[in-house]
Amino acid sequence: MLLAALTSGALCLGAEEKTNPESLLAQARKLQNVWSDGTPAVKVRTEIKILYPDGKAAPGQYVVTWISPSRWRDELEFSDYKRVRVHDSKGFWQQSTLAYTPEIIVELDSILDFIRVLKIQPKEALGEAKTRDKNGVQQKCAEVKRPVGTERVLCFDEASGGLLSVEYPRSANQNPLEISRVEFSSLNKLGDKLIPYQVHAFRDRALFVVAEVKEVAPITEDNPGLFAPPTNAEFWPTCDDIQSAVLVRPVQPIYPPGARSNHEAGTVMFYGVIEADGTISHLRVIQGATPSLDSAAADAVRQWRYKPASCGSTPIRVQYSVRLYFRLH
Repeated sequence: MLLAALTSGALCLGAEEKTNPESLLAQARKLQNVWSDGTPAVKVRTEIKILYPDGKAAPGQYVVTWISPSRWRDELEFSDYKRVRVHDSKGFWQQSTLAYTPEIIVELDSILDFIRVLKIQPKEALGEAKTRDKNGVQQKCAEVKRPVGTERVLCFDEASGGLLSVEYPRSANQNPLEISRVEFSSLNKLGDKLIPYQVHAFRDRALFVVAEVKEVAPITEDNPGLFAPPTNAEFWPTCDDIQSAVLVRPVQPIYPPGARSNHEAGTVMFYGVIEADGTISHLRVIQGATPSLDSAAADAVRQWRYKPASCGSTPIRVQYSVRLYFRLH
């Protein structure tokens, strides 16, 4: 689920009393994992606005109709794209207007499903929790580190325990960030959970996404038809404690000599499916650089192999996106 206002800029973390960072994340997951046991039957409608550098704005909306963990539905609409997911206890049936996920939808998913940032992935480790004051609000902040540096900084409201912001630091030598900071505000109770009514996401200093909850309505009458699998939908298994896929055999793309001599550079982003055997299928460019760079990147990614995602000991197939960067030195 989504929401909040965000600002850019580095965090200055103070060194004060020690707090267990694992407990901060565990508390936030319990409070803000809205679509789980403890949430009453409800319909939540969120309006989304994408703000472009030329001053234009594009609207969309995200609607969740929730009965229980085994009966709920979410609908995402943006421009000409529409996606419906009907969830049960083993996964979800998905129907969409495209056979792949466009770049902007990938970014919206990363903002709306903010619970994912609270999960520590393989090769990640939590740093020490520190206290800071921002606009009179006491916050506890913790770094999530990888071997190459800080991957993100999570800040929590000291009073409620809710997640207030996620910052993605970038050093001079790192690749450009698609989303540099997300802030969550107007935290409201929904059953025994907290739901942020506003979300703002930034690219560097520019506000990029604004999301605001416009309707929270109790469901008093059941409509079984809403929870029937949509026509021509595809089933995607999942679970509460899904283990993410891990890249075990990367292949570096070869920079085409002609592209280098022509000073071609840029980012290539792919949509794909990591199959249950760790291979990649349905590969598609959703953000291109140049034809030669796109082709070189695809040649490499097709050879990648993963330890597949899993539910317990059962491997499952998952949709994913990945970016490759070509930089001239």
